[in-house]
Amino acid sequence: MQIKSLRIQAYRSWVIDDTTPCDAIERLKQLDHFYRLKEQGIAEPIALELIDWSRATFYRWQKRFQAQGLKGLITQSRRPHQARKPEWSTHQAQQVLQLRRRFPAWGKLTLWRILTRDHHFTLSVSTVGRILAKAVHLGRIQPCAFYYGRVTSKRRRSFQHHAKRWRYKMQAKQPGELIQIDHMTVYLAPGQVIKEFKAVCPVSKQLVARAYKSATAHNGRDFLRALINDVPFTVTSIQVDGGSEFMAEFEAECARLNIPLYVLPPKRPQYNGCVERANGTSRSEFYPFYEGALTVAAVNCALADYQQLYNDYRPHQALDLLTPNEYLQSLMAA
Repeated sequence: MQIKSLRIQAYRSWVIDDTTPCDAIERLKQLDHFYRLKEQGIAEPIALELIDWSRATFYRWQKRFQAQGLKGLITQSRRPHQARKPEWSTHQAQQVLQLRRRFPAWGKLTLWRILTRDHHFTLSVSTVGRILAKAVHLGRIQPCAFYYGRVTSKRRRSFQHHAKRWRYKMQAKQPGELIQIDHMTVYLAPGQVIKEFKAVCPVSKQLVARAYKSATAHNGRDFLRALINDVPFTVTSIQVDGGSEFMAEFEAECARLNIPLYVLPPKRPQYNGCVERANGTSRSEFYPFYEGALTVAAVNCALADYQQLYNDYRPHQALDLLTPNEYLQSLMAA
């Protein structure tokens, strides 16, 4: 048994036993730490920063502690007093499950269309999905993924090394910031496939492209080195999708060069819009007119000429009809 004394207006002693939740103990320690800092003459904003609490968080837990004691520091349930009730009848739920058991691999949208067309149901697609989700939770049916060979759901990627999760509304403001890198598959001829790595600066539209036989992390690291050598500015940060070619050796090289690496959320190519647009430009302006040998070395020679044409000669509407290099020169002159 342990006795803790918290420095508040009314000094009290609170008994902490083995049944006290860990979160309540930690909050009690944080409050006690805060008042110790205040006694030493440390200002409130600095004290709150040291205990890693916001001002609102501190006063919320202080108020609960003064009103309820140690019990007030326990995390309370956020379940609403009046939970939402199902908007479907038992008959409708039975019809949905009966149809799903007949077609186990069909999703909510397909089932909703059949129920609306053949059974004149007025349920929404979301309501059908809720009925199915509840049945899956209760073990009455299997999820559609089960019939496609995915027994367990895909886990969210955890970032424990150099790469960090891309944050919403992150935007490049200077050349070299948040360089967008992607790779695309190009079919030169039947049986002749190459992987093209491409990087685009979202501010200056500067482009760097290289072709490889495969999209591996080793080739991604080689492309990163080529990118740093080719661009006329310092690469300060990079953003990529969650492909394996941007992990392992690629991530380690970013860490070695001290370049922040941000990974986009899955199925969000719109956040990599500049390089995706450049991929489409290459497919329409470069590869249809390529007449060289069907080898990686020959394609890279032609890509080097195209890269120079793209950066030095081709006007860009996004740059007010300047070339990327002309735009960079205008920034330096400003």
